[in-house]
Amino acid sequence: MKIGVISDTHDHMNNISKAVSILNDRNVDALIHCGDYVAPFTFRVFDNLNEKLKNNFYGVYGNNDGDRVFLKENLGQICHLVGMELISEFSGKKLYAAHMPNEETVDSIAKSGNFDIVLFGHTHAVMDKKYDNGVLVVNPGEACGYLSGRATFAIVDTERMEAEIIEL
Repeated sequence: MKIGVISDTHDHMNNISKAVSILNDRNVDALIHCGDYVAPFTFRVFDNLNEKLKNNFYGVYGNNDGDRVFLKENLGQICHLVGMELISEFSGKKLYAAHMPNEETVDSIAKSGNFDIVLFGHTHAVMDKKYDNGVLVVNPGEACGYLSGRATFAIVDTERMEAEIIEL
């Protein structure tokens, strides 16, 4: 299974559109947004996801998602907005996603072995790390590219337990 992972889109409609196009073209099975969509109007671009992705689009809120009521009302039409953290299973892999756990929390969750995949955002810095116990930890970086100047997202392959970081 291939899971798209995006975070910190911060209303960058052009980069969201590029990511949606790549996700559709690459026949990705699911999409997880690790927070900081920012405005409810991002729904307009995410609505271009293919039907498979719309049915398997999950997201958590970030610290800059101030208008959660309208995010839930608009984006919630196609995205399962689950709150501050997502705990789920994809293709037999237990997954944890949140926007801003601190480094110690991410490390503890990964070392616990309770999850196969740990996803997070907030730092705007790419992380693709495999722990000795096989847990894959991924921060897809920032899709907006505002802080680092590098706009990225990731595709996680659950069979190979590897992430591909994609530049927008």
